[in-house]
Amino acid sequence: MRIADVKLPCPFVYASGRKCPGHVNRVRAYGPIDGEGGLRVVKKYGLWCSEKDDHAGVVSGWVAKERMEFYPDNLPSGYEHHLRDPRTSSRSR
Repeated sequence: MRIADVKLPCPFVYASGRKCPGHVNRVRAYGPIDGEGGLRVVKKYGLWCSEKDDHAGVVSGWVAKERMEFYPDNLPSGYEHHLRDPRTSSRSR
């Protein structure tokens, strides 16, 4: 099963308060890499949406980018289980 099959709702919220209707279809984990090419510790997750990719251009500058990047302890409720489950993760190294 892939992360796109889980259909986690996109966490992006527009300035008007409207939630994005898309779902998370790609995830990338960022952090230091060990000698074997794997992540030692996940420092941040980048999420991409099925509707608007990373929502770049919706809000100018770094603000839009930060809306789709999350530290592990700030992930939306219910996401952490799916991102850490190797059967559903599409994390890049």
